[in-house]
Amino acid sequence: MITSKPIAPELRFPEFQTDGAWEVRPLGKLAPLQNRKIEAITLSKENYVSTENLLPGYAGIKASSNIPNIARVTQFKEGDILSSNIRPYLKKVWRSDRSGGASNDVLIFRAKKQIQSCYLGYILKNDDFISFVMESAKGVKMPRGDIEAIEEYPVSLPPDKQNNQAEQQKIAECLSSLDDLIAAQDAKITALGAHKKGLMQKLFPKMDEAGV
Repeated sequence: MITSKPIAPELRFPEFQTDGAWEVRPLGKLAPLQNRKIEAITLSKENYVSTENLLPGYAGIKASSNIPNIARVTQFKEGDILSSNIRPYLKKVWRSDRSGGASNDVLIFRAKKQIQSCYLGYILKNDDFISFVMESAKGVKMPRGDIEAIEEYPVSLPPDKQNNQAEQQKIAECLSSLDDLIAAQDAKITALGAHKKGLMQKLFPKMDEAGV
């Protein structure tokens, strides 16, 4: 249920402290689900998205292993938010950086003018959204989100001063910069792991060299 009570976040950037309370609107009104179809034959393994190549833990996508042998799939565009509707707890949510097509088991949200795509991406790549979807999911082994319930998900929006959506943009930029730092640290850890593996191969004698 969407509340009409004014709300405010616990933490707010100083320049927006006096901008007033946030409002809450249903997801379906801000980012309606897309259903326009395109020919599957026009797609490649890089721009076809299914539950198979959406990565868990909000980790993005990988190239698909194949293109489906069906006539039409649902079109998505750059900036759309794609979410697997099978086993939502795997957290397969991705903000697209390209155009393409998706299977019927992938929900495609497109931001309207009231909400920025980058801001919406962080709203949906969020454990609160996943928990909400799971509350109404149907099925045990392969739970599937309930579309009508998902469209009612309450999305919090800061007040839109002079139609510039500055607070939305500031929040998205802050979270994006943290994502960049995390990615950089992950790359360092991967490189250190490879360095350690190389050292171990050099620091210990090989079995044949030891006369074994």
